[in-house]
Amino acid sequence: MSKILDSLMSALDSIISFIPNVIGAIIFLIIAWIIAVIVKKVIVKGLSALGFESWLQKKGLVDNEGGESQSSGLIQTFGKLGYFLVFLLFLPSVFDSLNMQSVSKPIKGMMSSILNFAPKIIVAVIILVIGIFIAKVLGTLVKNILSSLNVSKFNRYVNFGENKESIDIPVATGWVITALIGLFFTVQALNTVNLTVLNQIGAAIIGYLPLVISAAIILGLGLIGGNLIAKLINKSTGNGMLAEIVKYLVIIVSVFMTLDQLNFAQSIVNVAFLLILGAVAVAFAIAFGIGGKSFAEKQLNKFSDKIDSEKDK
Repeated sequence: MSKILDSLMSALDSIISFIPNVIGAIIFLIIAWIIAVIVKKVIVKGLSALGFESWLQKKGLVDNEGGESQSSGLIQTFGKLGYFLVFLLFLPSVFDSLNMQSVSKPIKGMMSSILNFAPKIIVAVIILVIGIFIAKVLGTLVKNILSSLNVSKFNRYVNFGENKESIDIPVATGWVITALIGLFFTVQALNTVNLTVLNQIGAAIIGYLPLVISAAIILGLGLIGGNLIAKLINKSTGNGMLAEIVKYLVIIVSVFMTLDQLNFAQSIVNVAFLLILGAVAVAFAIAFGIGGKSFAEKQLNKFSDKIDSEKDK
């Protein structure tokens, strides 16, 4: 009986000695709950006061249809994330109070990793926001400068099809400037995070960018050259159809050169270009040699008369 009594007293002592640990854990939980509630209210009230809801609606990211607005739900979600994050920060202290180090250590390691990684995320977000702002400002500035110089009068040289104003040079140039600067800042933000995968993605983007720029230059020269040559042919021969054919041939060649420059399935692109060029040549020869013999003769005579009249002048 004495041994049983000693065991019961030992168990009772263990329970009594563990009560302060339980009380400490409860105190930590109460403090965590109070701080979590305060943080949640600050986030919700702060985002509402800053006009976050109206900003989301203005950007078209959410709508107000069907009762409670989606933006309010999104703000509440941010508040809940802050709420649970506070609880997560207090969990190691709670488990340490209960002498459960086997549970608290992994949580501490995870929280340490998150806290060490958080500054990098914050810096990356700041770089990205500043970069997008600078890109938009410079893009708008370039667009306004080109518009003030009346560069839009040259739009006809970079357009094709029935809509002669489908591309506006100032707007397109401003968009390109914005995209390039924004891309550079995005890559820098990815490098700031310092993850191997993101660093490789950033390096690949920067490495591929010269090909994109050269491809855009080739395509632009093709559009301008096609329009200029078509205008020249139309002016010298008076044949609008021939001018259009030459223009689209030049544009098609520039498109294939652009795809080749971008390394898009080069073998397939080259074979397709040769097949299309051969088919056009054969169709042109058959049309003018058999079906359009009289038309071809008429056009050639017209062209010859045009040359002779120019010589006489």
